[in-house]
Amino acid sequence: MKNIIVIGGGFGGIYATKLLLHYFKHDDVTITLINKTNYFLFVPMLHEVATGSLSGNNITEPLREILQGTHFNFIKGEVQSIDLKNKTVVMNSHMLHYDYLVIATGSRSNFYSVPGAEKFTLPLKTLEHAKHIKNQIIESIEYAFKTDSEKEKTKYATVAIVGAGATGIELSIEAKELVDQLLKSNISNTIPSHVILIHSHSEILSQFQKLRKDAMKALQKHGIELVLDDKVTKVDKHKLTMKDGRVIDAGTIIWTAGIEANAIPTRPKAETNGKFVVNEFLQLPSYPEVFAIGDCASYTQPGKNYPMPALAQVASEAGKHAAKNI
Repeated sequence: MKNIIVIGGGFGGIYATKLLLHYFKHDDVTITLINKTNYFLFVPMLHEVATGSLSGNNITEPLREILQGTHFNFIKGEVQSIDLKNKTVVMNSHMLHYDYLVIATGSRSNFYSVPGAEKFTLPLKTLEHAKHIKNQIIESIEYAFKTDSEKEKTKYATVAIVGAGATGIELSIEAKELVDQLLKSNISNTIPSHVILIHSHSEILSQFQKLRKDAMKALQKHGIELVLDDKVTKVDKHKLTMKDGRVIDAGTIIWTAGIEANAIPTRPKAETNGKFVVNEFLQLPSYPEVFAIGDCASYTQPGKNYPMPALAQVASEAGKHAAKNI
């Protein structure tokens, strides 16, 4: 009996497991998927849940509906560590043996050690995060309606988003539409909506020049204030301090400035700068039975100066590639 374990039910893990179930239809191979939740989350549309355009039910699907087979096993839980020499994963104080392992644990928000960022900003990586953002925006606008202070009204009608990648841009536009809608719901309201998008570089979407112009037009059309080439140095409750000394007050502060890998500790250590560096077959070079894919892995194509990007499309293809190689 061969055991194949896949850790992580995101795009990479789902595509790997689905293809493995297609390849191995006999009972002498058991395929086990381990994930923190029992559903698949379509992360690229999280910003629409965060701003009320979609319900969370629209971007989730039970894993057991996607993945089926007599030799398929699903475990809801979290892996604490991996023993590469003994080919075991440790979770909840017990060990599972594998013959092949696919690590697809994804990523989490990277706060870059900015004081107060993790405590006082809202990330957008899970369904719970999206719901929290939506509730925070609604509660802030409600408070703006109630307070008599003009300064407080302005602050709580302001949404600040740190990080102008694809997620930050889409979220800022959706947030502006939500804030406008909420403010218009009160016929006596005189508070203007204000969405600020902050980016530490001199231009947005620098790797996607064709999309950059369209994105800039969309931001201008929606009246979003774009702050470029400036960094957040400190975050307090409802307040950002910038590198140039500017202070930005906002009732809702959202952090989409970057990600870091959800790498699982291994024995012996196999991560480099928090990621699993893999070869062209997506294997850990010293442990060819172990594959790493998606945001937790790093692979640089020959002739390139940067690794494959952390995108859903890349993770999906990597999942298929790993399954074929197994």
